[in-house]
Amino acid sequence: MNRTSQYQALFEPRSIAFIGASTTVTKWGFNILHHLYKGGFRGGIYPVNPQGGTWFGREIYTSLAGVPRPVDLAVIVVPKELVPGTMRECAAAGIRAAVVVTAGFSETGPEGAALEQEMLSIARETGISLVGPNTMGVFSAYPSPVQSVMMSTKIKQGGVAIVSQSGNLGTSMTYRLNRREIGISRLVSSGNEADLKIEDYLEYLETDDKTLVICLYVEGLRQGRRFLETARRVALKKPIILLKGGTGTIGAGAAMSHTGALAGSFAVFHAMCSQANIILADTLDEVADVAGLLLSQPEFTGKRIGIVTQGGGWGVISADLCEKAGLEVPPIDELVVSELDAILPPFWSRRNPIDLVAPGKISMITDSIEALLEHGNMDAILLLGLGYMTARARRWLDSPILPREVMEQPARKMIDGEMELLDLVVKQIRHFKKPIIPVIDLVAFDEPAAGNIVRHLDSEGVMAFSSPEQAVGAIARAQGYFRKRRARADR
Repeated sequence: MNRTSQYQALFEPRSIAFIGASTTVTKWGFNILHHLYKGGFRGGIYPVNPQGGTWFGREIYTSLAGVPRPVDLAVIVVPKELVPGTMRECAAAGIRAAVVVTAGFSETGPEGAALEQEMLSIARETGISLVGPNTMGVFSAYPSPVQSVMMSTKIKQGGVAIVSQSGNLGTSMTYRLNRREIGISRLVSSGNEADLKIEDYLEYLETDDKTLVICLYVEGLRQGRRFLETARRVALKKPIILLKGGTGTIGAGAAMSHTGALAGSFAVFHAMCSQANIILADTLDEVADVAGLLLSQPEFTGKRIGIVTQGGGWGVISADLCEKAGLEVPPIDELVVSELDAILPPFWSRRNPIDLVAPGKISMITDSIEALLEHGNMDAILLLGLGYMTARARRWLDSPILPREVMEQPARKMIDGEMELLDLVVKQIRHFKKPIIPVIDLVAFDEPAAGNIVRHLDSEGVMAFSSPEQAVGAIARAQGYFRKRRARADR
């Protein structure tokens, strides 16, 4: 049986056997089954437990032999000693893929490793593709949601795939992406990687048309050369963002006891990632930042950054950050200065960053952006200091001192004006086909959801950042990726 058929069984199953179903709420056999039902899977779900009975009105089958056929995928949550026998039952039932959630295998020592090898031998003999063991599970958004994972939060469908050698790191990535309205296509906790390894998932995601960006959490590689060759090829088509665990001595030891993976030299790993054009992130938040920018902004290869700010301090630190990250904040030429002199107040900065100091009209902001992109030869714009108008207007409306009937009209004008500005910026991104990255202070992120300008941008497919540090870090990583990809494609 070929891998394509097995991946289809894993990520696009028509029906699922859940082996180890439980009505005890503290067990994963209860919780993962609950998530699978609640997630909205449209195919057949067949709980299996030798004791039989019902799972909240749904029949529990006493064995796989009694489950209606065909079944594509098995999710296995039984004691480790029972896993090999369960795998043989899966083969007899014609199941093509299995997710073994159960832990206690190679990550625990020689005895567990021997049991894992027995399970793998059965999988290889019978042609079953195996995820895990010791996995948090698998989520697949298309064509029907398969939420066979430990996490209980509803996962938004989208274009980011996550492959993580740690279950809770995969969960944390997902939470951060979900919070910013960035959806997931596939999520795999690879566990001990007895059979399917990170390279296998990369090969699948290379041709998965639902996946646009790939995020990895890696502790160690079992097939380093294959990983390099696969990642080099995939990165020509789709960005790969990677967070590495086990970069220090103590972390490397923890990785070995966690998934049985050898972490190896980080210097060698870093060089490998650079050669493959993998985007290395230092934190979980950076993974979300870079993924959001890649999905929401046009491709760009140049380093010239124009900065438009409504406050001088943010412009200063953004220029410093750009310089430190290897980006350029070039001076504005005389043509652009004379063009902006005609539309901006006389106190404007006449330099990059363009400090507008609390502009009186939104056109001052959009005209500055247009001048920099049209005549200033900038590759991207960093737009700083949004959100204050809306926050101020909402404080007027919430004030016990100011009469609401007096403040309603000026407040509405400010709120509507900032929304109009956002819509114009989105149009400029699409018109110029160059990134315009909005940086909105935390005060706007904390506003209630209704009328929140961050959520408004999210709905338009544009990710906002809450600090210059986040934005510049994401810009630098994305620019480096696109530049290398273009250079490799031109060879």
